[in-house]
Amino acid sequence: MSVTRRSGPVERPAAAQEEARSRYRTRPVQRSDVCAAVRSACSCDPSNVRRGIGHSCGANDDLGAKAITSSIKRHKFGAAAALVMGAVILAGFGYGLYRFLEKPKAEQPRTVAELKTQRLTGDGRSGNPIISPDGKFLVFTKLEGGKQSLWIKQIETGSAVNVVKPGEFESFGKMTFSPDGNFVYFNARNASTESPTVFRVPTLGGTPVKFLINAIALQFSADGKRISFLRRERSQSQKTSWVFVANADGTNERSLATTSGATGFVSSAVWSPDGKFLAAGFNDESLAPSPNFYVVLISTEDGSVSEFGSKRWEGIDQLVWHPSGDSLIVCVADNSFLDGQIWELAYPSGEYRRLTNNLNGYFNASITADGKSIVTGESYTRSAVWVSPDLKPENAKPVLPATGNTWGFAWTPDGRIVYASDQSGSAEIWMMNADGSEPRQLTGDKIFKRDPTVSPDGKFIVYTTSQNGGQLVRIDIGGGNPMMLTKYNNSVNPHISPDGKWVIHYAYVSGRTLVVRVPLEGGETQILSESFEALSPRYSNDGTKFACFLVDGSLAIVPAEGGDPLKTIKIPPGSERESGLSWTPDDRGIVFAVQAGESRSLWVQPIDGGEAKQFTNLENPLVVTAHYSRDGKRIALVRGDFVSNAIMITGFR
Repeated sequence: MSVTRRSGPVERPAAAQEEARSRYRTRPVQRSDVCAAVRSACSCDPSNVRRGIGHSCGANDDLGAKAITSSIKRHKFGAAAALVMGAVILAGFGYGLYRFLEKPKAEQPRTVAELKTQRLTGDGRSGNPIISPDGKFLVFTKLEGGKQSLWIKQIETGSAVNVVKPGEFESFGKMTFSPDGNFVYFNARNASTESPTVFRVPTLGGTPVKFLINAIALQFSADGKRISFLRRERSQSQKTSWVFVANADGTNERSLATTSGATGFVSSAVWSPDGKFLAAGFNDESLAPSPNFYVVLISTEDGSVSEFGSKRWEGIDQLVWHPSGDSLIVCVADNSFLDGQIWELAYPSGEYRRLTNNLNGYFNASITADGKSIVTGESYTRSAVWVSPDLKPENAKPVLPATGNTWGFAWTPDGRIVYASDQSGSAEIWMMNADGSEPRQLTGDKIFKRDPTVSPDGKFIVYTTSQNGGQLVRIDIGGGNPMMLTKYNNSVNPHISPDGKWVIHYAYVSGRTLVVRVPLEGGETQILSESFEALSPRYSNDGTKFACFLVDGSLAIVPAEGGDPLKTIKIPPGSERESGLSWTPDDRGIVFAVQAGESRSLWVQPIDGGEAKQFTNLENPLVVTAHYSRDGKRIALVRGDFVSNAIMITGFR
């Protein structure tokens, strides 16, 4: 399939042509550990948007929001302790479709400062919110006791009804209301579903029934007469995605557009108010490591596809037409290190503006039929550093108030703690004493930072910055003299060698996720894992080797100079590769986080190949990651809570 590329007004695209593409390769992307943790709580395929957008997981939703971005999620420590939300957040995304009787005159957009928000749910455990066309009802999911359920809330009265009981489905995917608001259509998974399945349930409650088999992200046309949905086929040799259209009852389906190889449709295919186009998210891996997600328009007459506008993103979660037809509302990630935000793309010019702009993450986007209210999910994390006086995590106490998100930390040789925190409004590097006293901000350029590591002589700090696609920066211990060390995009999770000469990390190199190192003093990057892909490397305390997670989920022990692994070890399912790892003080074990249902704990894997053992069993706030002090006498952890609610945005017009 060829895509006509345009940067200005979009006319009817030329006829599409099938084109053989190279085999698709997923791209590693950055996400807050919160989302990474939440993602893993889902029982679905996590290969979806970039670091920023919640992924459409569960419910057999292979094409979810981030669906084609990265099966290798690269956020390590962050304060993502709240896996509790699990599938709730990253479950599917859909939007309410609406009936338009006539096209209103376009209104002048207001400034972002005039936007108003209203919280529609407040329990902090709500996911996948979608508003009905008339604005009277909200559908959303909850995760309670490890089981998901589906709820309908009446906006005016605030009353909510459970329409699909907890445990009836393992997970939910993309959802939408019927144009008349009488039914909710949703992707879901249970023991009886082997392929992506769309179910239908009455808005006021009833028994869910199967509506479409092998279908993802159903959407209605504005007149309610037609539907669109996605299909996807994955095999060892080929990856293909389709956009289908059919009658509203599911009959007379036909393939409208197809793509394969390095390209794929993501998110939903949503109908323009006049029915002439479907707008969909699109991923072209051949553009990586540059932003490779963009919006395409698909002609409903001939199936031809054209790129809409010139803006490209790190990931696309959801999009919906404004009822006037003069714009698209999209939930996208503009930065590979931050979660999704809400943007508006003008039609037909393709001009764009950002509606939300903060450190919170947004997922899903739906709009009322009058075009005045956008409903989306808003999520954030509050986490802190906890320090134990000994090697027992259960004795740790919080030394840093959970006023923001902690994006990684490291011990200094003299027992202080360097950490990345957004408590000042942007993610900056800070330093404090181990008891939390004398906190001092070391950076202040308002560029996103995470994962600090400290040199063994205590003179330097190296951290990941969102600059230039994700690079490593070195600063003095006091915050001065910044120097960029790397050249490869998505250079992540640095750790300085015990001899102070090297900074090991992983990066996206020629389409592969590889362990590399760069001299602390600056110089050429060296590849250490040419024969295998891996992430989250960390040197042993004696500096003779490093441990890393292989992309198949196992653990590898590798010589410090690189080469083939000395050994690979199978580790427990649910191991959080993005949260990083630590060596025990005696170098005999590897500590990492494991998620099981709503709980998350630390485990220790002996490097001699013995059985991994659970190291912690802590209640909320949940543990994200842990590191030992340089003298091996104390342990510190990041613990936090994840919050997700539905909000309504008005005043954007």
